[in-house]
Amino acid sequence: MNTILDASDQMLFHTDLALVFRALQDRQKEFNWLLTNVECNLYTPELPFDPEDKPRWFTGEELTALVEKHRIQFIWAVLSGFRPEITIDIKNLEVEPRAEGHPTLWSEHPTVQHPKATVELVCCDSSYTILLSKDNDLSQRFRSFFPDAKDLDAENSR
Repeated sequence: MNTILDASDQMLFHTDLALVFRALQDRQKEFNWLLTNVECNLYTPELPFDPEDKPRWFTGEELTALVEKHRIQFIWAVLSGFRPEITIDIKNLEVEPRAEGHPTLWSEHPTVQHPKATVELVCCDSSYTILLSKDNDLSQRFRSFFPDAKDLDAENSR
């Protein structure tokens, strides 16, 4: 199930991952996270500015602590969630997920970009948050928490 949140009174600013993680009820901690295409309103020692925009890797615990501590607004970013048993070489990615230029985001059936990822959070220009997931429970939790969330597949087929 794929979901887009483009308007919500619950979210003070879009792409507030601390709130998104509350919606997922801490299931984000079950994954390791690849961060690509990152542009933030705030850079920290744990997530420093990188002019080369190199991919970054966090455990679910590390990423949760980061967004709760700093309330970073991800203006642009793709966060790809991988089961802990999956290993990837972030220096030699077969696919580097992008928000701008996402190959299927606006198609009738958007897909997670990295073939080994289970879930993808796409932060788009501080305007909306997209959840693409192979795990329906994550999508259901997100939609239950954010009643303004919409089915992205249905929106794209209009």
